[in-house]
Amino acid sequence: MKGFLIAVIFLVIGGIAGGLLALGTGAGLGAAGGLIVGSQAGVCFAMETAKNDGLLTAEQVDKIIVDTVSTIRGKSSAGAAKDIEWIGSEKDCADMVAKMEAESAKSLK
Repeated sequence: MKGFLIAVIFLVIGGIAGGLLALGTGAGLGAAGGLIVGSQAGVCFAMETAKNDGLLTAEQVDKIIVDTVSTIRGKSSAGAAKDIEWIGSEKDCADMVAKMEAESAKSLK
């Protein structure tokens, strides 16, 4: 249960961080797009934590990622979501996190 709570915290932090990064760096996505990307990153971190804590299998992680991202897509405006790269698996999560880390490193220089 402790791992699940940590996972939910990562989900919330991901949404907030994505929104702040979009506003702070002028990434062109806008605040809504930043929240979408941040929410997806939060989903990735939450699932990674749950998997590492032994709460979920790899198959369950992929299913939850797909289901959660579908919910995010359904609640997002078409304009904000049109240029977003959507995740659909644990591998997509790893790619997204690596890309975010690279962009963050560039902005800190």
